[in-house]
Amino acid sequence: MSRFHWINDTTQLTPLVEHWRKLGCVFVDTEFHRERTFYPLLALIQLSDGTQNYLIEPKIAKQCDAFVELLSDSNIRKVFHSASEDCEVLYRFFGVPMQGLFDTQIAGSFIGLGVSIGYAAMVESLCDVSLAKGWSRSDWMQRPLTEQQLNYAVDDVEYLASAYVKLIDRLKEKPELASWIEQDCAALESRVDALDNMDEAYLDVKNAWKLNKAQLIRLYHLSLWREHEARDRDLPKTFILKNDELFELSRLGLTDKQQLPFIDKWHPASRRRHGKALIDVLIDVEQSGDLPENFIAPLSPKFWQAQTQSMQVARDGIESVATTLGLESEVLCSKKLLRQYVSHLLGKRPRLPRAWTKMREQNLGPVIRSAFEKSS
Repeated sequence: MSRFHWINDTTQLTPLVEHWRKLGCVFVDTEFHRERTFYPLLALIQLSDGTQNYLIEPKIAKQCDAFVELLSDSNIRKVFHSASEDCEVLYRFFGVPMQGLFDTQIAGSFIGLGVSIGYAAMVESLCDVSLAKGWSRSDWMQRPLTEQQLNYAVDDVEYLASAYVKLIDRLKEKPELASWIEQDCAALESRVDALDNMDEAYLDVKNAWKLNKAQLIRLYHLSLWREHEARDRDLPKTFILKNDELFELSRLGLTDKQQLPFIDKWHPASRRRHGKALIDVLIDVEQSGDLPENFIAPLSPKFWQAQTQSMQVARDGIESVATTLGLESEVLCSKKLLRQYVSHLLGKRPRLPRAWTKMREQNLGPVIRSAFEKSS
C-alpha cells in the first residue's frame, strides 16, 4: 500500500480541502529551490491530515481557490516545523499570508527540546524514529521524483503529525506556555509583511557604521538599486553585487573622471555588466541624493560597548525570569532580540522588533527597562 496520494488534478484536491476543513488541523511542509534565483521556486507541497499523506503539485494547488483560502484561514491550524522559509515560499507563490500557524520548532523550544531544534532531531526525541537525511538539496523540480525523494517528502509530514501529538501532550502539563507559543507563531506569520521593505536593506551591510554621511547616502541608494535589480532580474542579491563591493563603492564613490573605482576581488564581468547603471546611480546621488527623513543610523561597536554593564544586568534579569518559568533564557530572548529591543528602548530604532510579543513585554520589558534606568 502506498504511503501517500499524489495530487495532480484540482478535481482531486477540492473535496480534500473540504475534508481538511472539517478536521481543523493539517500538517504541512514544502520543498523548493532558490540557489540561483531571488524568488523561491516552489517544487512540492506535502500535507498530512494525521491519517493520510498527500504530495501536491504546486500548480494544481494554485488553481484551487479552496486550497488558497485554507492557507489564510486562521481557524484551520497549519502545523509546520521551522516555518519561516515555508511562510515566505507560500506567500510568494500564492500571494496570501499564512494564518493559523503552529510551529513545532517554536513549541519544542518551550518544552525543553533546545533552541532551533532540527526536524530529524525532534522526531528522534519525541517519536524515537531516525529519519533518512541528505535529500533536502536534491532536485525537487524534476519529474518523476525518485523513490528516495518521495519517502523523504512523506517523512516530513507523516512524523510531523506524530511529533505534534506528543508536543501537545507535553504542553498540557504547562498550560502557561500556550500564550508564548501562540504569539511567537503569530509573529512568524507576520514576517512576510516586511519581505519587500527595501528602505532598510543597507543595514545588512557589515561595517556601515564606519561611513560618513555622504558615504551613507551612497550606500542607501546603492542598496535600493540592488534590491530592485535582484527582484527585476530574479537573481540572488549577491549575484548582483556582494556586500563588500557595495560597501567599497559607497566608501570610495566615483573617481574624478566619473568612473567606478578599483575594488579588489570585484569580478570584471560583474563590473562590466552593472557598470553603467552603478555610475548612473552614483551621479544621481552626487547631484541630488539625500537620506530619507526616517533614516536609521547603523550602530557602532562603540555604542554597544557603552551599554555593556546595562546589557549584563538585563541578561541577568532575563535569566532570572527564565529560571522562574523553567525555560532556557535563549528561548525567552536571544542576544539578537535583546539588542533589537534595546535599540528601540534607547531611541535608535523607530519600531519594536517583530518578535517582541506581548508576553515578552509583560515578563521581560520591566526587567530590561529597569537595567537601563539604573545606569542612566
